[in-house]
Amino acid sequence: MSRIAFHLAPALMLAYGVVRLIDGRDGQHGPGPAWTVGHLLFFGSLVLYGGVIAGLYGRIRATGGGTARRVATGVMTAVAGFGLVTFVRVTIVDLVVGVRAADAAEKSTLADRYADVPAVLPQAVYEIGPVLFMLGLVALLVQYAVRAPGGRAVTALSPVLVVLSFVTITLDLDLLPAGAALIWIALAICTRDRSSSAPAPAGAHAAV
Repeated sequence: MSRIAFHLAPALMLAYGVVRLIDGRDGQHGPGPAWTVGHLLFFGSLVLYGGVIAGLYGRIRATGGGTARRVATGVMTAVAGFGLVTFVRVTIVDLVVGVRAADAAEKSTLADRYADVPAVLPQAVYEIGPVLFMLGLVALLVQYAVRAPGGRAVTALSPVLVVLSFVTITLDLDLLPAGAALIWIALAICTRDRSSSAPAPAGAHAAV
């Protein structure tokens, strides 16, 4: 399942980016059907990123290492997971606001009203949560690249591509499809590395 998430999460993210571009052709984003469809796609993408985080955690743990490495992996996973939860919360709020708002002005008003919902954490935490997700994901990819079976140099491209993706998206949200494509490539490298490092079936060498 996590292998599917490595491909489907960035694919849905890319689809959301395309829908967002379509939604913004009139100079504004939402409310309306495109806003809702786009955020549903993004919500699905974020849920699947949970599978990506879990998959990376499992891959890193499978490479072995001492207690310090296991603790570091657990901390990175927790940071990425917490950031992802806050990111999901932001998306749910955007969905609710988009459905309830009749126009852009009301959407802005409702967004301000729900800015700290649920009010169990300071609003600043909700704002930096997505950044924690990004940092945690990159940290996990770096550790996996370091611990990758066989020391495959190509695996080191994954965190680099993800950082480039986040920078691209931060500079211009309209570049979200390109950023999602970079993440897709980065995660695809991880799945190829895992499959190529699997032991050959019994008798395979004898048949060559």
